[in-house]
Amino acid sequence: MSKNVELINNSNDWNEWIEDAISKKLIRYYEYKDFSNIQGIGSGGFAKVFRANWRNSHIRYALKSFININNATVKAIVREIQLQRQVDYHDNVIRFYGVTSSIKENQRKEYSLVIEYADNGTLRSYLKENFENLNWNDKYKLSFQLVHAVSCLHEEGIIHRDLHSNNVLVHQHAVKLSDFGLSKSIEETSNSQSKAFGLIPYTDPKSFNRSATPLYLLNKKSDVYSIGVLLWEISSGRPPFHGTAYDVGLAISILQGLRETPIPETPKNYIKIYTDCWNIEPDNRPTINQVIDELKAIIIKENVIIKDFHLYNDNKEINQSSINHQPNSNTEILENNSSSFYENSQIIDFTEVKEIESSISSNNQTENENDFNIIVNNIINFFENSSFEIGKQEVLNYFNNQNIILQEINNLLLNNQNNPNYIFLLGKFNHLGIGIDIDKKKAFELYQKAENLGNAYGINNLGDCYFYGIETDIDKKKAFELYQKAADLGNANGIYNLGYCYQYGIGTDIDKKKAFELYQKAADLGNANGIYNLGYCYDEGIGTDIDKKKAFELYQKAADLGSVSGIYNLGYCYLNGIGTDVDKNKAFELYKKAADLGNADGITNLGYCYQHGIGTDIDKKKAFELYQKAADLGNANGITNLGYCYQHGIGTDIDKKKAFELYQKAADLGNANGIYNLGYCYQHGIGTDINKKKAFELYQKAADLGNANGIYNLGYCYYYGIGTDIDKKKAFELYQKAADLGNANGIYNLGYCYDEGIGTDIDKKKAFELYQKAADLGNANGITNLGYCYQHGIGTDIDKKKAFELYQKAADLGNIIAQYNLAFMYEKGKGIIKDISKAIYWYEKSAEQGYQDAQNKLNELKLQI
Repeated sequence: MSKNVELINNSNDWNEWIEDAISKKLIRYYEYKDFSNIQGIGSGGFAKVFRANWRNSHIRYALKSFININNATVKAIVREIQLQRQVDYHDNVIRFYGVTSSIKENQRKEYSLVIEYADNGTLRSYLKENFENLNWNDKYKLSFQLVHAVSCLHEEGIIHRDLHSNNVLVHQHAVKLSDFGLSKSIEETSNSQSKAFGLIPYTDPKSFNRSATPLYLLNKKSDVYSIGVLLWEISSGRPPFHGTAYDVGLAISILQGLRETPIPETPKNYIKIYTDCWNIEPDNRPTINQVIDELKAIIIKENVIIKDFHLYNDNKEINQSSINHQPNSNTEILENNSSSFYENSQIIDFTEVKEIESSISSNNQTENENDFNIIVNNIINFFENSSFEIGKQEVLNYFNNQNIILQEINNLLLNNQNNPNYIFLLGKFNHLGIGIDIDKKKAFELYQKAENLGNAYGINNLGDCYFYGIETDIDKKKAFELYQKAADLGNANGIYNLGYCYQYGIGTDIDKKKAFELYQKAADLGNANGIYNLGYCYDEGIGTDIDKKKAFELYQKAADLGSVSGIYNLGYCYLNGIGTDVDKNKAFELYKKAADLGNADGITNLGYCYQHGIGTDIDKKKAFELYQKAADLGNANGITNLGYCYQHGIGTDIDKKKAFELYQKAADLGNANGIYNLGYCYQHGIGTDINKKKAFELYQKAADLGNANGIYNLGYCYYYGIGTDIDKKKAFELYQKAADLGNANGIYNLGYCYDEGIGTDIDKKKAFELYQKAADLGNANGITNLGYCYQHGIGTDIDKKKAFELYQKAADLGNIIAQYNLAFMYEKGKGIIKDISKAIYWYEKSAEQGYQDAQNKLNELKLQI
């Protein structure tokens, strides 16, 4: 670099060094003004860490700013940047993105590192908060990810030397290794003995003996020792020697052989791994790759699903000795020679900083390739982890937020077609027309090419092509096979899609228990669709027992991950009190959120809220517009509800022919409500000629789909012989079935059957109870007949006042029988003071609706006056 590194001995020189690196594009610079919602999340003796949103988006970064910049910290910061760039291509290492700067009170520019934000905090806090919910599959996954991350460091010739559960982070329930080489350098330089004691349980005890000759230097086997302690901590959920002072006495005890006790019910092969790791003799400890192999054996045996497990390739062994370690890279020379730096913080050899600078420059091409790998992996993760259907605009927005230049990415993908991830991503770009014209044929070919190379993303997307018939014939069996293949490779979307196939019998036999298990596996990998569908299984009892509370919790979790289906179903839970208390305002908000994300069901239900004033004011015009919007998106419920608006003039003029056409369209899409309403049109000649046989057939079809209205109306057909022969027993059975589904008309008619002995024995008490139940649901016939029961003492005691109140309630709802009965009560003074004028008023209301008995009574009263 142009700046002489030997002169970097204060913060100004450090700033110039960074600015030079930025100008040469060795380090990416982020504008500080682009960060918002900055909140402190941690601090130590040398740095403060903040969480911040970037460009007013959901994207979060961590900003690490340094306290008391001095000679020692300058060297350590430069060293961290160089080391971080070597290994942050690994999924389980916190990523370094660049730097940003802010102006402090004294007009001094302060640089901060921009790094990946870990939303679950430290491993220690994660275990404390979540341990009760972790099973052994979860513990194996955390252990494997941790060990594999350390192996990545060792492969690059880096020794961490400071592994403990407060600098191992967790993001989206996955391990993220951080602070390798930095925190230890600065903390030891500051001569903070209390900090050093804080690390004692994790530190290689060989280093406690300061009188040893030659002096024992921390090495790769020291990291293995720390791994052993961390594996025990993952199995126990608590820090080692919790409640014991981390002092010299503990250090001596550990040096003399003190170790933590295995937790009961810990698998024996897991205990063997961590006890081997914390062996006092470094030569008797396994290498990090041997630890990986032993964990892999457990994972394969226990059928543990780890996302993209196939990508964790076997590492090559690196020969080393525990003490007389021969360095194999400039980085390892730095690791071992830095002991003099630790012993005497006043002596700083800045030639090492020059080595780092030289290494950054000379390895720039390799690092650019690593940077591109990171970008590609991030884009793939954006596709894979998104809980909504991604279109071209969503991708372009993502690129804009990430400062990704589209043409550069396309060119690099085209020029690197030996890498299966690049092949897959180019296929995705062709599929969606990102930076190029849409070419689904090319996309299919690229997915096929990626599949041939064993790429899980390509395999899953090729399965989608066969599922939907994208540039190939629909072949559900082939789709199933490809989803199975992707699932076997640990691909979360493949596992989810496989579960969907088993749930609905796509390319295989229906196996709802298997579907449930696969959704559980996908959910364990953090897949939002898997979490949502797992909730649906608990909601409907698919492959498991119904558990509405669990369903609600899973919908909430899926919604928090941005799953639009989760948001919609969460709204449904709040509307109907499923697994939670009824909260109509919350339901409205969630439907609106789902609608704003383009979810057609959310749009439909938002329209329903406006139609009925649920969580908002009634706005029938708005309801109509939303139903229209959902219908334009092909949503069958939206089409049905739009038809209902045209039938009844809700937010638009009545157009019964249009209503009939829309019901027909919804019915063609298999919508049960559409089929039922179409049957109703044929029964009553709404927008078409009366055809009672057709009505019966459609009610039968809707009933077969479990539609409660269809079942009730099918019973009605059997009761009155509409489109079929009269069968009162069959009618009773269907009313019973509709009642069991909570259908108010079904409940009322079932009560009538018990009242009159239709298709069953007379049971007046049962009839009363059912009328009460129908009345509670607002059914006008139920309210009327309940009043009749109180008037005449049917299934209950006579209560004329109660009868009057119920007739009044049903009459206000427009029920003609209730209006007649209410008039009678006023005429005779039963349950109310006699009032002939009001009797005449209600007889007229009933007569206006065509009730002849009311007209007859009206005529009689007028003659008497």
